[in-house]
Order: sequence, then C-alpha cells, then structure tokens
Amino acid sequence: MIDRYMEALLLEARIQSAQVRGVGAEVSTLYLGGGTPTCLPKELLGSLVTETLRAFPVAHNAEITMEANPGTVDLGKLACLRDIGVTRLSMGIQSLEDSLLARLGRAHSAEDAIRAFHLARDAGFGNVNVDLIYGIPGQTRKDWEETLDLVVGLRPEHISAYGLMLEEGTPLWHKVKSGILLPCDEDLEINMYYSAKEKLNMTGYRHYEISNFALPGYECRHNIIYWRLEPYIGLGAGAHSYMNGERRSNLTDPEDYLRSIMSLGSAVAEREAFSKADQMSTVMILGLRMADGVGEEDFHRRFGIQMCDAFGNAIEKGVAQRLLEWDGGRLRLTRYGLMLSNEAMREFL
Repeated sequence: MIDRYMEALLLEARIQSAQVRGVGAEVSTLYLGGGTPTCLPKELLGSLVTETLRAFPVAHNAEITMEANPGTVDLGKLACLRDIGVTRLSMGIQSLEDSLLARLGRAHSAEDAIRAFHLARDAGFGNVNVDLIYGIPGQTRKDWEETLDLVVGLRPEHISAYGLMLEEGTPLWHKVKSGILLPCDEDLEINMYYSAKEKLNMTGYRHYEISNFALPGYECRHNIIYWRLEPYIGLGAGAHSYMNGERRSNLTDPEDYLRSIMSLGSAVAEREAFSKADQMSTVMILGLRMADGVGEEDFHRRFGIQMCDAFGNAIEKGVAQRLLEWDGGRLRLTRYGLMLSNEAMREFL
C-alpha cells in the first residue's frame, strides 16, 4: 500500500507542477507532514523528498520542512534528510512530562524527545521547530513551565504552542467525556498561554502569530503563505489547495485517493470558488492571527478598497470591546484579544 500511495502522490506532484510552471512561478516552500512521514524507511523517505523536489521548479533558497516524531528518527535518517535538501525540521515533542505524553497517547518519552533534538543538531539542522501542547487534562502550570524551561534550554529556532483540542472519538476524548479525566480549567489554560508568551518573549523569541514564536529570521515561511492567503498546492489524501481564487480539497480516504489519481489524474473531492468578498474576509481572519495584523496599504493594493470601507463596523466593534487595536494604518489583535481571537474574527465573516 505504501509503495502504491507514494506512486500516486508523486504522479499528483507532476500533474500539479504544470500549474506552477504555467504561471512561471517557483516553489518557495515545501512542507512534508500531516501524519508522521518519518515513520517511513530512510530509502522511501529520501525518494519522496527528491522526487517531489524534482517535480517542481524550486527556488534555490526554498524552505523545505519535514515533520518528525521523536520516536521515529535516528541519526542516519536525519542525516539523509539533511543531505537531500530538507532545511527545516518540525518535531512533535508536545510535552517533556512522561505521564502527560502517555495521556496524549504518544509513543515517545521525554528522554526520546531530547535525544531526537540533539540528533537533529548532530545531523546538521540549524532550523528546528518544536511543537508543544498545553491544556492537557491533569497538566499543572508547574508541568507546563518546566517543559518550557527545558525547551528554551535546547534553543530551537521556532516554538509552536497549541492549546489541546479534544478530538471526538479519541481515547482521551472518551476519558474526559465519561468523567475519568477532568478537562483543563479554562483560567489555568489562559494562564499557561500567557506564561508561555511572557517567558518566550523574555528569552528572545518573537511572538509573531497566535500560537507561534520564533527567533529573529526563523518565522515559518510556509505557514505565513496560508495566513496571507497566497497560492499553495496540497498533495495527498485530504490535502487542501488554494489556486486562482479557488480552494480545493482531495478525497480523504487513501484508497479512494489512490484510485482516483491513478485513473483520472485528479483526486479533488470539493471545489469552492472565492469571490472578492470571500477573499477579503479570509485575508482579515487569517491576517489577524499574525502579530503584525493586517495593513491598510496592503489591503487596498490587493482589493482596491479601504479596509474601513469594507469592514468599518467590525473594526469599530472590535476596538470598542478591546479585542482589536487600530492606528489607521494597521489592525491587530490586542493582548486581551489573543485568547478571544475567534470572537474578534467572527465579525469579519
């Protein structure tokens, strides 16, 4: 199944690359993730990267990111990735408390995570992201701050800190729903978020997006493309793309995806055309995720209309509620608005 899926994935890459070549563009970022690509054998992983890079016209300074699970990497695999062009590693560490990792259903331990990080450095990676989760049932503020201290001590170039989202049907969701575990207290979760913001800001990390912190110059270029609603192509089962004002999503079942690609050359399940109003709304909602917010000059250049003319009521309401700050040239979330971002963004739908 893996070999057949890889064949379909690379076929889709070659088909989709025609769109990029057709507009004379170069690919500036590539992100291999969603799932755990590093569970693949080194040879297959190497083939995936090299053949995907071969399919597209890739810029010489492109950011090539690979998601990595700490329990699925060794020095040989990491060195291979570095040698074939992967420039950035994103490690799903989540926590450095073993009991919390077990509660999340993670196969790795805190020791595994720290070892994997050092192996990445030994393999030559100078751009590493660490994913962390807060708001885990049973997690204390002390647990969270100890994990933050250890991670800051490792000095990754990028840190992502996400509040736990309980996914329906997962073992953890069932335990919370049945009362075996209590969900994290909302005030405690808010305190964890702001303690991360303060600690990371004090240690040199710039809080450039709601959940993301980076040392200067190491912001994730790939994710910024999403937040600015710039064109991107997604490959594989369940992948999403945004090209020429249209958002597309692939079939989610891997077998269905495979059959469709091999027989039809496409696995698109849904298409959604974005009107100008849709694009303006999405630019506001995604742009407000970023610390720099949305600039009036950029908005007007893109849409030919002033931001206040398009969304005056929403801006006025957000400012009155202390969720937004507006200086006439740029609209941003306030510190208070960071944890109430959904409420602020809802007004721009």
